[in-house]
Order: sequence, then C-alpha cells, then structure tokens
Amino acid sequence: MSDVIDKSSVLKEMILDDDEPTFKRVVKKNHPKIKDILKTGEKIIVQVIKEAISTKGPRLTTYVSIPGRYLVLTPYDKGIGISRRIIDKNERKRIREILNKMGFLDNVGCIVRTVAENKSEQELKGELKYLLNLWERIKKRAEKQNAPANVYEEYGIVLRMIRDIFTNDVSQLIVDSNEEYVRINKFLKAFMPALKKKVKLYNDRVPLFFKYNLDKKIDEICERKVTLKSGGYLIIEQTEGVVVIDVNTGSFVGKESLEETAFKTNTEAAEEIPKQLMLRDIGGIIIIDFIDMDTKDHRDKIFRVLQQKLQKDKARINVRAISQFGVVEMTRQRRRKSLEGTSRVECPYCGGKGKIKSVETIAIETARKIERVLADSSKKHKHIKVSSHPDVNAALISEQARILSGIQRKYRCKIELSEDAGLHIEDTVIYEQ
Repeated sequence: MSDVIDKSSVLKEMILDDDEPTFKRVVKKNHPKIKDILKTGEKIIVQVIKEAISTKGPRLTTYVSIPGRYLVLTPYDKGIGISRRIIDKNERKRIREILNKMGFLDNVGCIVRTVAENKSEQELKGELKYLLNLWERIKKRAEKQNAPANVYEEYGIVLRMIRDIFTNDVSQLIVDSNEEYVRINKFLKAFMPALKKKVKLYNDRVPLFFKYNLDKKIDEICERKVTLKSGGYLIIEQTEGVVVIDVNTGSFVGKESLEETAFKTNTEAAEEIPKQLMLRDIGGIIIIDFIDMDTKDHRDKIFRVLQQKLQKDKARINVRAISQFGVVEMTRQRRRKSLEGTSRVECPYCGGKGKIKSVETIAIETARKIERVLADSSKKHKHIKVSSHPDVNAALISEQARILSGIQRKYRCKIELSEDAGLHIEDTVIYEQ
C-alpha cells in the first residue's frame, strides 16, 4: 500500500454486512504517503482483516476493531455507528443515548450490531466495559512486547460461532466435547445467560457426526455438482480468480414449455445458490449462468428470488442485475479461504486440472516418442524397451500394434513392451539397450 486508504472501506472488511453502518464517503485529495507517516523502527498495532489466500498475503490495517456480541469497538475511530438493519428510529435513539451517557466514547468509537436491538441498558453497558478493558490489556501487552508479536487473538471457531450466530432462533446447540461445553457455558453465562438452557452435552456411544450423517454432508458441500429438487443441477467451479456457477435442467424436462421448465429450474437454483455460497464460504467474483429464458418477467422474478435469499447472508454482497442472457455477476466478501480451499488439496495425479489424457492419446504419443528416440539414435542394431502404465501398455499392444510393427521394420529394431503399475498413467519410460 502506497497511500492511506479510506477508513470506511477498511471497516466494511472487518464487520459482517448484517452489522454494517452507513458511512459517508469522504473523498480526500492529496492522500499522504505512508512513508511520510511511519518511521523506520516505529511500533504500531495492526490487525489482520483478511487471511492470506493463494499467492496473496494477509491484509493488515491500523483501523483496529474488537468485535463483541452486541458492539464492535473501534479504538482509533470516534463516534457511534448503528447497524442499518435496526430501522426503528426510537430504538436507534435509545441505543445512542445509552452509549453516550456512559461517557466512555469521547476518545473511541463503536459500531452497534443488529443483535443489540431491544437489548437492555445493562447488557450494552456491560459489553462496552468489557471491550474497553480488553483494549487496555491489548495496549499494555503491545508496550511490553518486541515487534513483531501477537498481542491478541480472536476467539476460536466455536466461540465465534456462539457470538455471531447463536440466537433465540436456534432451538438447540449440541456439543460432543466436554471441554468446549464448559467454555461455551462460561461464555454464555457472561454474555448471553438466557441461551444457556439451549446447550446440550452429547454423551451417546454413537459419534455425533455419525448420528447426524455430518461427514457425508460436509463431503457433499465440496462436490462440484449440486442436485436440485426437480432433477436439475448446479455445477460450481472454483478458480483462483473467479467462481462460475452453471445451471442445468438435467433430467427435468417438465410437462409444460421449455420456457416454464427453464423458469422452474432457475427458481430452484436461485434459492439454492445463496445457501451453497454460505456453506462453502465462497468469496470474490462470482458468475452465475442461469438457463436462457425469453421472458423478461421470468428473468426479473429469478433475480428477485436470488436477492431475497442473499439477504440471509451476513457477508457483504454486491449483485448486478440479471442480463438478457441469464447471467448474474456478483461479489461476496472473502475474508479467508473457502471450505474447499481449507479442506481439499490439489490432486497429485491430475495436477489440479481435473482431467488427464485418454489412454488412446497417451498410446499414440508413446509411439511417436519411440520413433523420435530411434531417429536420434546412432546405433545400428537398436533395442528399445518401453515401460508404461498397464492400461497404456495394453493399448500399445492392441491399437498401436500395426504402427509399432512399421517402426520396427523402418529402423530395423526390436521394441520390447512392459507394464509398470507404479507409473502415472501419463508417464512412459523409454530407453535403449
């Protein structure tokens, strides 16, 4: 980064879209250069707001934010921002008055999250005091440490989930770890005591993931193909720069016109895609290719369904209107690797391509390689040994037999074929004797 960037864009990276307040964008001319602000050897506190992904390093910011259940403390930014999803004017006024009355926000700021709506004065004050004390501890720890050093770490995935997702809408939370059960209850006792009764410790002999078939469901999340209710399906392709989602009718032909079949399949796809984006934690640029529809009214309805379902997503999303070709372009906030990126590695067999050469192609290429070796050889009486994968060897013996016989006559040589099951199917070893 060569310039100081607008803080509103940074704050949007650090909070869930559900809690994003409205910012007034201030366009400043003549941004100061970082080299004019920071000095060599100077210690500063920074926060990682985006994990390293592929070849891109982590994104850091000095606009530190410390999230709580109801509030996000912004130590270097004054003022109170209230989630735009709290739409009741009286409630917004009530919350603002509670926080201002405390007198702690003269030198720091905070963002009020959506779940703070209708929370008591005691709950809001208690959390603000906790976040302020936590910030003081972070600063003291930073003063004592030699840079670079980790002075504070976010909650692990379990407590983050409790803090950000566990609400009254959840009927029950089942935990199969006694250690996590104790930690969760301590957290709930301090911040959400009313929800403690919803947490159950699982002690059955049958493993929890096995009982609810969770391993299979996790595997399904990483599959390229997602089947829709009527027989249509999605193909989800993730690359480093873009995610492409293709909608297909599959086995569903419908009883009506092709237009109605496409409309029904697209409707199911528009309902399913937002769910898949959240489950897979897919971010970045996303292209959705719906089945072509001639009717503009149908395209508009599909887009409305997609928008409605995307509202459940807490990530920051930007969607462009559906085109006449049925294509939707959108972006989704990406703060870490997708589920596929964290739970899967590149296939060592195909090198991540997803495809390898056919046996027939490899056999033809092997015959050409044999002739090239013979043509370059200076020996009069040539003996060539060829070792290949069993499937390729079988193709050389059968399909390429006439070609190999012709090569033997042309170069007055002997070609000896053998199979090696340990070889990659695309690898062939050729050597002279």
